[in-house]
Amino acid sequence: MGAAIPLIDGTAGARLPVKPATGSPCNGCGWCCAEEPCGVARKYIPDHPAEGPCLALEWTEGRFACGMIRRPSHYMRLPNDWADGVLGDMIAGALGAGRGCCAEDP
Repeated sequence: MGAAIPLIDGTAGARLPVKPATGSPCNGCGWCCAEEPCGVARKYIPDHPAEGPCLALEWTEGRFACGMIRRPSHYMRLPNDWADGVLGDMIAGALGAGRGCCAEDP
């Protein structure tokens, strides 16, 4: 039997977190962003499709994270990253980051 084939989603075959119940603390499963992009991503990422997974969904340290919060200048194609902290905090507030899982249970 050959070696495992790394997944194209960047997880390299890692076991993904299971979606928590709606309202429970976020565990970085990525369900919400994989289902559809948020309004922030659709508005501020150039040429972001209206449907499908968010282009800013990032796999880091064993969980998914919002790239628009972590490094918005990269996705917004800004010439430098000097404002990432300020922009990321503003986007986190707009998205309700830290308030728990808002994705409907499947």
